[in-house]
Amino acid sequence: MTSISPLKETKLTRRLALGVMSIGFGQSAFIVLVPLVMARLGLTTLDLGLAVAAGTLAFLVGAPLWGSASSRIGHGNMIRLLGLAMLAAQALLVVQLSAGPTAYAIALVGLILSRLIYGFAAAGVMPAAQAWLAGTVEAGRRQVAFGLLSAGLNFGRLAGSVAGAAAAIAAPLTVALFMLAPLMLWLTPKSTAKAEALAKVGAPRLSPFDKRILPFLLIGVCMTAGFGQVQIMLGPLLQSKLGLDAAQATAATGAALALVAVAMIVVQTLVLPRLRLSERSGILAGTGLVVAGMAGLAIADNYGVGALALAVTGFGTALATPAYTAWLARRVDTHEQGAAAGWLSSAHIIGQTAGALMGGFAFQLAAELPLLGCAGLALAAAAIAAALDRRGGTQG
Repeated sequence: MTSISPLKETKLTRRLALGVMSIGFGQSAFIVLVPLVMARLGLTTLDLGLAVAAGTLAFLVGAPLWGSASSRIGHGNMIRLLGLAMLAAQALLVVQLSAGPTAYAIALVGLILSRLIYGFAAAGVMPAAQAWLAGTVEAGRRQVAFGLLSAGLNFGRLAGSVAGAAAAIAAPLTVALFMLAPLMLWLTPKSTAKAEALAKVGAPRLSPFDKRILPFLLIGVCMTAGFGQVQIMLGPLLQSKLGLDAAQATAATGAALALVAVAMIVVQTLVLPRLRLSERSGILAGTGLVVAGMAGLAIADNYGVGALALAVTGFGTALATPAYTAWLARRVDTHEQGAAAGWLSSAHIIGQTAGALMGGFAFQLAAELPLLGCAGLALAAAAIAAALDRRGGTQG
């Protein structure tokens, strides 16, 4: 592991957090711009779903691939190259929007190609950043570093939502920010060194079924699938519990998800650096708060209680995610960090997708079943963490 001073560690972490804001910004801004994309290109919701599915599939493939490759060419170099590819993908979509309706086939192929390129490139940013931090930050400070990195992603999502909402009065500005956001990745410092161990052992071939990382991939799937159920069904749940109409539920859902994002940012930037939790304790405390949040949401009968319950859930997620990410980094060698982080990113996407599917099915059976499912998956993640020992670690 490359040794640098705590001050340099902090500077590196902050610059990487600023860079990955572009990922969160692009995710949120695209969701908000969906109606504009459909109207300008003359496409249907099915067409849009195909494009998003293509981007998701590309992300699943790209995350472990680019995470591994970043160790060979340098993490900073990789992040900057990926930023250029993302910029090209966004520019392709903006050119389509500017041109307006074209032949159906051209519009659909262009959108799918844009989402494929963007998803494939964006997939490598977080794994490369996490691998860089894992190779430079002391093990005891990794939870804080990974927490700040996640805070950057969440802040980007929040900013993307705000910019997207502003599209009603300044659509050209929103579209321009949407296209240019990947340039933030050039705030990342240049690579100072490549992984020395890699030159000796060759390219890592880390399997997702490797017993050192598989438990953490399962924890990641549980956590993202659990909250994914609640996230996708939050609007209908609010309608059911509070008697809201569609417009009111939409506004309440947006405000609630913004609250969760703010809660996570506060924990990851202000609270986590002041805690001295082990990775296991961070996971157990976080999953406990998620279960408490789901219990509170189940009994909530007004906005205040529901908002508090969601904030508690955000707190828990913000504690648990850096903890299991740091624990995973402790258990693999330096040259495997990128691949391990890539597999974890893929696990998160699988969890989010599974959560959306499970949430829709569960809500049809009972309105509050997604809440029970989220709590159950959080308990499953806690059980996995509690059953793990520390002897598999190879990183100090």
